[in-house]
Amino acid sequence: MFDTELTTEANDLILVRDFAAPRALVYRAWSDPQMLAAWWGPEGLTTTVEVDVRPGGALSLIMHDGKGNDYPVLGEFGEVVENELLVMIMQVERHPPEWHAMIRGKFVELGGDEADYVGGPVPTRITFADSDAGTRVTVRQTFPLALVRDAHVALGNPVGWRGSFTKLDSLLARTA
Repeated sequence: MFDTELTTEANDLILVRDFAAPRALVYRAWSDPQMLAAWWGPEGLTTTVEVDVRPGGALSLIMHDGKGNDYPVLGEFGEVVENELLVMIMQVERHPPEWHAMIRGKFVELGGDEADYVGGPVPTRITFADSDAGTRVTVRQTFPLALVRDAHVALGNPVGWRGSFTKLDSLLARTA
């Protein structure tokens, strides 16, 4: 198991993680609906997945918390290069109102003016490259504002990614 490196740049959150599996298998885990459903989302959540992995294809990742709350990540694919690149344009506008209030509240707490808060799509660029460990995945999420990114980070976005990556590690170990 490897650590996830986290950095920020401009409005971006960048996560880099190595996986002990070949690149084609790691890419498949991101593009095959059944595999993606097995690992997407933090521990304790299940995910219903529908994806059409091609430029302009639909993306639907609906996380369920077991308490009746759904956290839909909807959108579409931008660029797609098999075994190298996936660009997902992610929308979370259908998350529960409480979730949005929490993000907006953290934005204000961090110094933002509520009138300046912008949600909107989050382009997410995922690259796959060979590494000594097997495959290096880089996830770059571009938020509308740096302070919106900071609010997401403060409220656990990286924790969610790390939890998902731990589940992905387990899936890859079982599949390899």
